Parts: sequence; C-alpha cells; structure tokens
Amino acid sequence: MRWVRSVHKMKLGVWCFGFLLMFQAFGGRAAEAETHGQAITELQPLPGGITLPVAMGRTLRAGKTRPGTAFQVKTTQRVPVSETAYLKRGAVVRGEVVASDAGDGSALHPSTLTIRFTQLSYGGRTVPLMTRAVAIANLMVVDDTFLPATGSTDRGNSNPASWTTRQVGGDEVARSGWVGPVVGSGTRTVGSADYYGVYSLPAKLEGANGALVPRAMGVFSTTAEGLYGFDQGAQLSSSGGLITITDAKGRAVIRDGDHLLLEVVAGR
Repeated sequence: MRWVRSVHKMKLGVWCFGFLLMFQAFGGRAAEAETHGQAITELQPLPGGITLPVAMGRTLRAGKTRPGTAFQVKTTQRVPVSETAYLKRGAVVRGEVVASDAGDGSALHPSTLTIRFTQLSYGGRTVPLMTRAVAIANLMVVDDTFLPATGSTDRGNSNPASWTTRQVGGDEVARSGWVGPVVGSGTRTVGSADYYGVYSLPAKLEGANGALVPRAMGVFSTTAEGLYGFDQGAQLSSSGGLITITDAKGRAVIRDGDHLLLEVVAGR
C-alpha cells in the first residue's frame, strides 16, 4: 500500500497547488461570499452537534497498532462553531487507540479497531472533547471528490474553481469561482460551498438557545453515514465517545489519508 499512499499524496499535492493558484484569481469573490463571521480568538468547549471533518496522518491497523497508541488528526476546512465564529482549518484533534484485535477471520471473532478522540487544540489552547464518527471514507474515495463529477474536465473548463464535484455519499457541489450550492437528491439545495469548505444548511445546535449554525462537511454529503471504500461487510459503530470498525473478512484499518466526519457529543 506504500505506492498507493505515494500516488494519493502526489495527486492531492498537485490538486492543492492548482487550488492555490486559482484562489489568486478568485479569492476576492470567495471572500465576498464569506458568511461565517470571524475566527475565534479563545477556544472554548464546543457545543454538541458541531461537525469536525478531519484527515488521518497515519495508519491504525487492528492487531498491529497497540491499545494506548496516541495519534492526532487535523480539520480539513473552516468549521463554524456559532452563528458568528469559526475555527480555521488545521485545528488539531487528539485521539488514542482503545482496542486493537486482529481477529481470526470469522464472524464470531472479527477484526476490531476502537479509537476515541479526547482533546481539541487550537490557537494555543486545548479543551476536552467527545465525538462520534458519522462517516469514514477511504483515501481513494476521498480523491474522487476533487475530480469533476462527469469524470472528465467539467464543461470543457480546466479551472477546478468552477467544477461540479460529487461528495462522498452523493451530494453534488456546483461551484462557480469556488462558490456554489450543495445539491442533494431531487435537486434540493442542502448546503453551500466556498473557498474555505463545504457546509450543510444551518442547523440548531444542542443547548445553543436556538442558534442555527452550518455544519462543516469536508468531503462528505449531508446524508453520509457509515463506511465508504472499505471491505464489503466492514461496519462502523460509534457511541459513548468510542468509534469502532469491525471486519470479519479482513483487517480493520484506518489508513493515512482516510477522512472522518466527527460530530461533537454534548456533555464533555
């Protein structure tokens, strides 16, 4: 899999380089479309319901990665945390491996990998955190979200700032100068996109006194749930702050380059 990771990183690097070049031309328009207020200056515990799209920076493999192993992931886009404030991309979420069992290849004793995230660090401050995993996407599936949905250069346009792309789970993002609607089934508008990320329509947060906040979606659809691009039969379960992948036929694994959509659980 080393060559797969190398190809993935090369493809992503080329895409990001092009992304930055295009921003020089379209940055002004993206800034005008900004609707998420200002970056927070002092980190506080996040309310329940905030979503954190993150990317893995190492591989965790059941039976090989030991319980107690610490690791960290980073947010992949701007994350609205209130009606007027957001976290910049790159906030650090720290986690640990809770259980790691290779299994024996049977349904009675499947391969099992359990992790949990416990801290969020940003701007020199760290707060406790409890999350559940809404969805996890394999790195190869993630790559597809940066390509035109048609599978070729979109409408003859070589500029990715104005491509229509497809999120993990099926939503399409129809960009023009990085800005545009997120379209779900039945051509319903279910969110929006700008240079800084992809968001759901505003939703009420737990204990937020009626505040409506867009949810950061990263590469995921607003309806995404479970595992994408994993072995057939692999399953994701998440509760009580624990995130577990089981695989009866193969080895449960979260790879370097995989993306996770985490949701903050209130009460921590």
